Formats: sequence, C-alpha cells, structure tokens
Amino acid sequence: MSGKKSIKNFSDLGVLTSNASDAESISEIGVVSGTSIAGIHQNGLPAIRLQRSIKIYCWRVIGQIAKAAKRAELMPVLLRVRECGTTHAGDIAEHLFFEARSRRVVAQRLLDLAERYRLLEQRDRGYVLTESGHTALATEQVFVPEQGTWTIWASDDPLLATPILRVEPWVEPTAYEEVLGKERDRVRERPFEKLPRWVRDAVGVVSVPLVGGVQLRIDHLEAEGEAVKVETMLRAAWDVSGARLRVDGKLGDARVNTAINPPEVSAEAVWMQLIQTEGLWSHWDAMEFALRVGFDDATPGERESLIRAVVFRSPNITGVGAFDPTTVDRVSLRARTDLDASRWAEWRLRARVRDYATVDRFNAWTTDAVAPFAEFRTVTPTREVLADAARRQWTNRPTPSAWHLVAAEDWSL
Repeated sequence: MSGKKSIKNFSDLGVLTSNASDAESISEIGVVSGTSIAGIHQNGLPAIRLQRSIKIYCWRVIGQIAKAAKRAELMPVLLRVRECGTTHAGDIAEHLFFEARSRRVVAQRLLDLAERYRLLEQRDRGYVLTESGHTALATEQVFVPEQGTWTIWASDDPLLATPILRVEPWVEPTAYEEVLGKERDRVRERPFEKLPRWVRDAVGVVSVPLVGGVQLRIDHLEAEGEAVKVETMLRAAWDVSGARLRVDGKLGDARVNTAINPPEVSAEAVWMQLIQTEGLWSHWDAMEFALRVGFDDATPGERESLIRAVVFRSPNITGVGAFDPTTVDRVSLRARTDLDASRWAEWRLRARVRDYATVDRFNAWTTDAVAPFAEFRTVTPTREVLADAARRQWTNRPTPSAWHLVAAEDWSL
C-alpha cells in the first residue's frame, strides 16, 4: 500500500514502547467488560447515605417526670377495677385482703397511690380506670412521677422522633459549695431562659430517650430553665436506601450508639430532591435509573465503567433538613444521543486494543464496546479504518495499540 508504514517482520513487533506516558488512558484505569451493579440498591437507585451533626440543648429545670416501672402491688387493684367497673376501699380490702375492716386503710393507700399515678380517678364516690390505667394493665408498667430538678438534654432535629434525649436528676449544690466551695464562682453565672415551645410541647408525651432506654412521661416543667454548657456531640447517619438511621456520639458523660426509626421518606423521593439541588433533574432517566450524559462530559474512567460518583454539595431534604456534603457512588450513566453513543463505542473499542487485533478478537472487542448502547444506532470503525488512522499518526515511538492494529491488518491476522 503506497504511503503506508508497514511492519515487515514479526521481530518489529517487539519494539514496543515502555514509556508509561505513551500508554493509553484506559491502561491506567483497567478495562471493565460490561457494567458493574455493585452498590446499586434493589430499587435501581444508587446507595444513598446522608449524615449531619445534631444540635443539642441542655437545661436544668424544675418539673415532674414520670418513669415507667414495675409496680406489682398495684396490678391486682387495677384488675379489680377493670372487672367491676368501679371500686372503693372497702371493696379492695374485702376482695384482695379478705379483711373488710382491718385492711381498709391499706386499701385506701393503694387507691390513693393509683390515683396519684393517674391510673384511677374518682367518680361517684368510687374509683374508675383512666386511659393510663388501661395502658398499665396492658404493658404491666406504671409511670411513677417524681418532682424535682432535672438536667434535660434535648434537640429539635426533625430526624429524631422525640425531642427529649436524656433526663437525669440534679442535686442543688450545698450552701458550703455555693459560698466556700468550688461552685461559688460558677453559681454567680446561672443564665436562666425561657424553654422553647418545642420542649414545652413534650409535656404529656410518652417517649424513650436515647439514654436510659426506659419510657418516661414529662408531666410538668417550669417555664424557665438554667441553660447548661455540656460536652455533647451527636452524629446522625441515615442510610436512605436501606431505610436505617443510627445516632452516635455522647450526651454529657453517656455514650450513645443506637438505631432509631428513619424518616418516612422514600429513597426515590430523596434521590429526586438530591439531583434537583445539583441541576441534574433534566439529565435523569427514571426508566433506566441513569444519568444521560454527552461523550465529552464523561471522564475516561466513566466512559469505560458507565458509572459516576456524583458529589452533592448541599443536600437538603424537605421536612428533614440539610445534611453534610456527600458523594453517591456508582450512579449509572447512559449516552444522550446516537452521536454520543457512536463516539463512546469507538472510544471503548480503541481502549480494548491491547493485544494483536486479529479478526476474532476485533469482532469480540466491537461487540463488547457497543453492548451498553443497544438502544442507539451506533457506528464503529473497522479494523482497516483504525489501522489507517494509526499509520497517519505514526511516530518513532508508536503506541502499543498502533502496533497491534497495523500488524494485524498488514499480516491479515
């Protein structure tokens, strides 16, 4: 062939470049046949994980808090009321203690205690079950109220089902500590502030704090509390795809590492909001669960793997809030047009020429290169066309693929 550089013998094939800078980019990232689906959730979306710090507030406040406890002595009383609809001290003394007169005082004490715990209420000279009483019988637990000063850790983070995260009793310092002891300087600076509405709204609500693991009910809180600076650091990790949420860190001196219920937001809804924040909505193909991109918009690694790690700089989910910047790995890519698909397939074909391009090998490489673009009308060059292009770019140090193409074409391999 006139004007063409030819390889005259097979010994010339050994004169291959060893210069890494001359190697094609695909040799650096490796050749991947087909598309990997590792890290793809079963619904077709990539795995989404969001994290953020949880802001914690802490107060010392006077109030009444009831914690769940086993009170076996009250269960027979509640059962008697449920059976009869109403009861009184004489009835309890007679049917539970079998001493209508001598045990009447003890029976009345039990009724008074049950009323104090909101399990019973007086009606028409008798006692009837309250809603809390029915609940106590069903759960075999009683909320025992205690009046005092409490240290309360709380948060208004919408990821948390309850704002009350930890409750501990607090003992006021003694006069000696206030006047002469180590507390005297600190006591002068006791900033009191009005409790926010979201804390006051927790009154009457039964919840399980992150620390303690025991159900509690806040019956009453004073309007103001002493703001306390404490060492707190909580992080929330939301596995959106797996519908899991874990909170980790510290509340004061207590370690926290627990799973809680995640927000009731589907992974699909989260993903759509994420791609909107990054301006990718118009590129998303919901049928293919993939981003439609042009050939020039893809890096060499993305052209081969057909996946992209998408960085979301300011994730913000409606009703849940903002999260730290995050990267969603293994987002599938698809070509945008026939032209993009053809250029992409040609690039993939050239990247596969890492051995002598025999007819069988070249056909297999072509099939593999165009496989991801079955929906398009792709056009890829023949071996002869690629060999001619390699000859036109021939230098004193040709690339390995140039040798492999020209040799196979000249020798009709």
